[in-house]
Amino acid sequence: MSTPAIATQQPDALWRQQLLLAASLFAACLLGIASRPAGYSAAVWPANAMLLGLLLRNSSWALSPATWLCALGAYLAADVLTGAPWLRALGMNGANMLGVLAGWLVLRRHAPTIVGFARQRSVLMVLVGGTVAALGGALPAAPVMQWAFAAPLSASLLMWLSSETYDMVVFLPLMLAAPRGWVWQWNFAQLLQPVRQGGVAPLLALLACEALAYYVNGPGMLGFSVPALVWCAMRYGVFPITVLNLLVCSWKTALAAMDAISFVPVQLLPVTSLRLGIALLSLAPLAVAVAHQLHSETLRKLEQAVNFDHLTGALSRRSLMEQGSRLVQRLHHEASPVAVLLMDLDNFKQINDRHGHAQGDTVLREFASLVLHSLRPLDLFGRIGGEEFALILPNTTAAQARMIGERLRAQLHEYPFMARSGNRLAVTMSAGLHAAQPPGPHDSLEHLMAQADSALYQAKAAGRDRVHGQVPDQG
Repeated sequence: MSTPAIATQQPDALWRQQLLLAASLFAACLLGIASRPAGYSAAVWPANAMLLGLLLRNSSWALSPATWLCALGAYLAADVLTGAPWLRALGMNGANMLGVLAGWLVLRRHAPTIVGFARQRSVLMVLVGGTVAALGGALPAAPVMQWAFAAPLSASLLMWLSSETYDMVVFLPLMLAAPRGWVWQWNFAQLLQPVRQGGVAPLLALLACEALAYYVNGPGMLGFSVPALVWCAMRYGVFPITVLNLLVCSWKTALAAMDAISFVPVQLLPVTSLRLGIALLSLAPLAVAVAHQLHSETLRKLEQAVNFDHLTGALSRRSLMEQGSRLVQRLHHEASPVAVLLMDLDNFKQINDRHGHAQGDTVLREFASLVLHSLRPLDLFGRIGGEEFALILPNTTAAQARMIGERLRAQLHEYPFMARSGNRLAVTMSAGLHAAQPPGPHDSLEHLMAQADSALYQAKAAGRDRVHGQVPDQG
């Protein structure tokens, strides 16, 4: 699967992507052809869902006539090379293309939200778009099937409609939820991370449910795996559940084919019921996975808003004080040193007054970025308010903290802050330092910061653009 950013590629790059598209569709068509009952159409046909998914992920592809020609060529090549008559291949694959076009016309405006399932209604939109695609292909395909296979028109229409609805509901979510890039470009270690974090218990439960369904059998076997799939959806996320849905649905379909159901018009009603039942049951775990994903993203955004300053990305004052207090207490028990640097941008009000608050915000963001890129993993950096920032340095002596402060001050001198006029802005900072080696029982974070604040006041009184600090004999 390819990235949605193809619109910016050069023509030769688009040409290569279209060749990859054709090759992928050719392989998918061969898979569908392998599922054909003797003398009838395919029982499973993933190619249409694959094509629709790729067009939705890559908006510029659908606007290129060459893309549609490559796709049609892949369809026809697979049919003709496996012995299908030309006229039947042209009629059936023309219907395939019309179905994909109908689905794309319905879903293209919703592509930004349904790719990756960024909204809860995305699941419903995929169902609607997939059904429209199925109907858009079934209407022209029914007379072709009636002519090619001597099947009643109504039976041909219903067989195509149920088959294509099944394919769209099962395969299209996988295409829309897949990572960026083609399969060989995926980071499989990252893809398996949700499974490692979620544990194997949901997978074992799913296997147990499928084993139970196999031995119990009967019409109710379709729903046996739904609770385990819902559990997997909550633990693993959207893309893994689309893979599991595909595997489970394929397994159930294969069992039905090996048992008593043949995917031909003679068994029209059982086949239709089986296909739609399996496909629609797969929507429940997908909807749960999407809802859980959106809920988790909302919580992450809320945590980000609470714990981090929205402008600079530094810790908020509240988060800095909470994390810093715990850190100082731990360092006290470990008898390890700690240093606190309070940093204030000199004459910052003049920047706002002369160049505007937008320019001042830019200076704050770039200063924070400069500090954040200099931190060690355990260092804490937060915005106290306005242009004042605090840096808590664990396992750091006073001499080391002074070196850090001086290095940041020197980097600030050299940093190319630019005004809107194109002139360079001279930005300096004053810093107050206080270190405890190690912190004593009365050296709370508030006490350390108060001492550093007093040192900052002295640095400003001494002329600014300097680091000033006092170090007690012991904590």
